[in-house]
Amino acid sequence: MKSLRPLVLATLFATTAMAQDLAWSDLTRRPELLPAQVTLKQPVKLQGRPTLAAGQQLNVVSVVGSSVELETLDGRSTFMVKPDDTDMLATAQEAWRKLKPEQRALTLPVLLQRKDLWTYRVTLRRPVRLDTGALQTGEQAILVGVEGDNLLLAYEKGNFLFNVAPTGTDLVDSARRLIVDKHAFPGRVAQDLRGRLVSSVTGAAVPMETSAEPTYFAFYRGAGWCGPCRQFSPFLVKFYRDMKPEHPGFEVYFISGDKTSAELKAYAKEAGFTWNAVPSARQPEMQVVNRLFTNMIPQLVVTDRSGTVLVDSAKVGGPMVALRQFEALLKK
Repeated sequence: MKSLRPLVLATLFATTAMAQDLAWSDLTRRPELLPAQVTLKQPVKLQGRPTLAAGQQLNVVSVVGSSVELETLDGRSTFMVKPDDTDMLATAQEAWRKLKPEQRALTLPVLLQRKDLWTYRVTLRRPVRLDTGALQTGEQAILVGVEGDNLLLAYEKGNFLFNVAPTGTDLVDSARRLIVDKHAFPGRVAQDLRGRLVSSVTGAAVPMETSAEPTYFAFYRGAGWCGPCRQFSPFLVKFYRDMKPEHPGFEVYFISGDKTSAELKAYAKEAGFTWNAVPSARQPEMQVVNRLFTNMIPQLVVTDRSGTVLVDSAKVGGPMVALRQFEALLKK
């Protein structure tokens, strides 16, 4: 007999999505409904600490049982208070009433599985303390992926990865915008390529037009010194020439394994392609695209604008098989 738990949960979420008012129980089981900040309605005395004055704003960390875990805006102090000591429910209610039905129905577990609702960067809603120091509210980091119940973020300024709870960022807010307008933000792949592309013909930098993104991004990872790459590239060039006129919603990008710009251009000229390329020196900067590849070349990977892999030659028996799968995808 199949478990009824998924059906029960779905019914509960649907009921909440249709309801006009939130209850405290909704906030305890749906953390995505928690506001980023709340205001104290009355003074709160803390053991061994100064009394917190009414009207003080505090960051919301989590709900634990019948209590709320809060922290000061500087992130230096956390503590538990009763919900009635804050305006949490009223603040959540005000935000809830502005949401459309599909926005109300979006739950955190669903969001963590839907890359199409992820932005490239997220903004921290409260300070994050790390061994390397502290990141402040309002700082941004690249959303790399999900590890367990947490987000894996890349901090560009310090070039390191760290984990944070989804509610510690604005991911839910941006996802609610994307669920009603899929073009509210540029795609994650286009953002990752931005500022890193060069012409495979001239070697000069070229822009990534995020306002005119292809539906499918095809990444060819290869190099002129690689024999199997030189065998595969004529098939990919022919595929591009044959398919592009009738199916213009895709683009190929060359992820170069060549050591120098001269080698990259020489391979492109010999193979007969003019696709924009990412030189090897710029590839470690890409937190989305660079994670698509194995150590084997040639490799052909096709994704959508969010970075969801649709075809991967490393998983289907080689680039020729992947090319046939890509053709079938375009002809759907």
